[in-house]
Amino acid sequence: MATNLTYTDIMTYKIAQELDLEERWHIFAKRTEATEAKFKPKLIDLFGKQERSVLSRMSRVPVPQLEKLSLAQWGRWMIEKVVSEEAEAAAESYVAEIFIATAWETRFRTAALPFVREAFQEAGQAAFAEVGVEASFSVTNPRARKILQDRVFKFAKEVNETTQARLRTALAQGFDAGEGIPQLSQRVADVFDIAKSSRTDMIARTEIVGASNQGTFQGLVDSDVVETIIWIETKDTRTRPAHTAHSGVGGEEVKLGERFSNGLKYPHDPSGPAEEVINCRCSSGSGKLKEAA
Repeated sequence: MATNLTYTDIMTYKIAQELDLEERWHIFAKRTEATEAKFKPKLIDLFGKQERSVLSRMSRVPVPQLEKLSLAQWGRWMIEKVVSEEAEAAAESYVAEIFIATAWETRFRTAALPFVREAFQEAGQAAFAEVGVEASFSVTNPRARKILQDRVFKFAKEVNETTQARLRTALAQGFDAGEGIPQLSQRVADVFDIAKSSRTDMIARTEIVGASNQGTFQGLVDSDVVETIIWIETKDTRTRPAHTAHSGVGGEEVKLGERFSNGLKYPHDPSGPAEEVINCRCSSGSGKLKEAA
């Protein structure tokens, strides 16, 4: 017999569902914020060591001597801060000597792995518990090891590429201005001041929330009982419009393994573009479970 649901019945169900999603997001946020808090001091320490290493090498590597800018070039530089091609080329060579990228990538990978692994494992275990699977979520099987390895390799490469790019920009401006070591050193310090503050916050949030979302997705897959996955938007006022239920992907439900309307399989899907991933704090969770055979 069909059941005729009233408007009140429907609204009561929707409110209950929203409260359930909100509770799940707050549990997710509490867990990831705890790991972020442990990761940030490590990042600050690494950026501090990078800064000291770069400044030390600057004292031993001669500063490029460029031709003085013409009056017209100087005026343009003062107004638009457009650096000359000569300064850009000089900065690229100079940074390659004072910033040893491959060595720093190795150090960042090594430092990040324990925190990324912790976030991934805790999220996968929570996904098991959410759907009633009484087993341990493994981070040592080949699939999990590859996920973690790929994540920290990508993380270390991108973080250090950004630092190099910012150093090149800052030093090229200094070269065009005819600055010496004291002024150039201050430019380097300014780059790392940002790295140790707002960049550290953004990096820690992105990496830990990303690893957690990968763990959740893999836990739902490994459980082998989940049919659909729900995108759980960030439950505060800082959610980007594209991820809200009102104007974006928030609350959408798709078959596990298929893509949401923004093209991602889950929040922080590594295949997603930067604008969908960086600083995102959304999570996901199980929707419908498979019917028993």
